[in-house]
Amino acid sequence: MRIVRTSAAASRIALASVSAAVLMAGCHVPATGGSGAAGSASGSITVAVVPGIDYAPLAVAVQDGLFRQHGLNVTLKTYKSVDQEIEALSGGHANVAVGDYSAFFYQEANGARLRLIADGYDAAPDSIAILTGPKSGITVPQDLVGQPVAVPPAQVNQGVPNNIQTLAAEQVLQSDGLSPNSVRWQPMPMQSMIGELLNNSVKAILVTEPYILEAEAKLGAVEVLDSTIGVTGGLPLSGYFSLDSYVRAQPSAVQAFQAALSQAQSNASMRGPIQNVLPGLTGMSAQDAAMVTLGTYPAVLSIGQVQRVAQLMHNSGMTNNLVDVRSLVFP
Repeated sequence: MRIVRTSAAASRIALASVSAAVLMAGCHVPATGGSGAAGSASGSITVAVVPGIDYAPLAVAVQDGLFRQHGLNVTLKTYKSVDQEIEALSGGHANVAVGDYSAFFYQEANGARLRLIADGYDAAPDSIAILTGPKSGITVPQDLVGQPVAVPPAQVNQGVPNNIQTLAAEQVLQSDGLSPNSVRWQPMPMQSMIGELLNNSVKAILVTEPYILEAEAKLGAVEVLDSTIGVTGGLPLSGYFSLDSYVRAQPSAVQAFQAALSQAQSNASMRGPIQNVLPGLTGMSAQDAAMVTLGTYPAVLSIGQVQRVAQLMHNSGMTNNLVDVRSLVFP
């Protein structure tokens, strides 16, 4: 399996009080094989996760023993990035990984053999936004033309979006009649963006939570563009993936995993259990967990909806080959 390095970020994280150190906690597992492969027994599955709210139903299901009811022993293993998750899949250290669709689809378009097991988390309004300072004079998207705007790092193809945040923002800008090339994108880590906006090194920042709320609280930052409305409204952000070789070897275990996860995602309409696990997943306070705005956790995978992500990636130039989502779905 060929692994291509990419900088896709976790599609959704937590509220403003979550520290970057907590969100980035994890372990790096090189993409090498060997003994000790995860989930060698058919009833055991190791799931690679990046800290965030997108897999909260999974955590609830593990905590409440839902997977055990389906004959599975599910273990969650934390990584710093989707890159490391994919390396873990390749090296046999994880059987399933959850994260940014654009990262997995980029890998698939460049030679990986992945299978899509389930939809994980879909966008809600204001989950990705371009913010600016209160005295910047920038009030509408057209004011961004020619201005330096900080975006998550681009390591795959400079000049085209390579993560779900930038991909969504560029689509909304185009729907407003603006060429993404008219904005001076400046890649940088999200944790650095608020300071750069404060010292006027950039005129605006493209961020997700918790940085949206942190910027509003610290700087009085204002939203110029909601990247998850209109053409990107309800955009699928993250999904559950595995290697084709694993699902072929363990189809019964994967189907049991799908059944339990579907039940957990359906139960996620009850906010209480989700709210209760958020502090443990992200480090946010219980008070913040009670206030955080959640997207949706689909109980059923819609191929057409997820295909939107692959199509946007292809249209943007992020992938040369259009990923056919239907061909990836298991079973």
